[in-house]
Amino acid sequence: MDPQLERQVETIRNLVDSYIGIVNKSIRDLMPKTIMHLMINSAKDFIHSELLAYLYSCGDQGSLMEESADQAQRRDEMLRMYHALKEALLIIGDISTTTVSAPVPPPVDDTWRTKEPSPPPQARPAPAAVPLLVAPGSKRPHRRPSSLQSPKPSFRHPSSPLDPDPHQSTPTVQRTLSSMSP
Repeated sequence: MDPQLERQVETIRNLVDSYIGIVNKSIRDLMPKTIMHLMINSAKDFIHSELLAYLYSCGDQGSLMEESADQAQRRDEMLRMYHALKEALLIIGDISTTTVSAPVPPPVDDTWRTKEPSPPPQARPAPAAVPLLVAPGSKRPHRRPSSLQSPKPSFRHPSSPLDPDPHQSTPTVQRTLSSMSP
């Protein structure tokens, strides 16, 4: 088949599809208007002309406008319910406003306590240096695991740079120093 003929067939097919879509949308738009025109307007005309004339010819319009016994009973029940609920709300409001609650006790008088300044924090010794290891073939040092580190000594010389205060000695140091003296 000729390619130009195929393009023309495709164009005509697209135009027909578009036309069918437009017709479909127009019918969907016109359907409610048609129903309104044909059914509801004719029912409205019938009510105005025939039914209203029949009601007026009946004679006693007062009896037609009276409330039925069922509707009067329902209205009375609703009024009783309304008044009962209104009274219940007043009772609930009175209960919530007249409820007595215990007052909050006064604050505790703690003026008898003297405020002592807290002692200054004691200086802690600097942490021990952890040796760095360089693995073979690696240029980055890493810390030795704590399980492989040597135990920290319990005795340090009073002038050691790791001791924060050389004039303050621990009981272990005092015992060691006293055992060394003659």
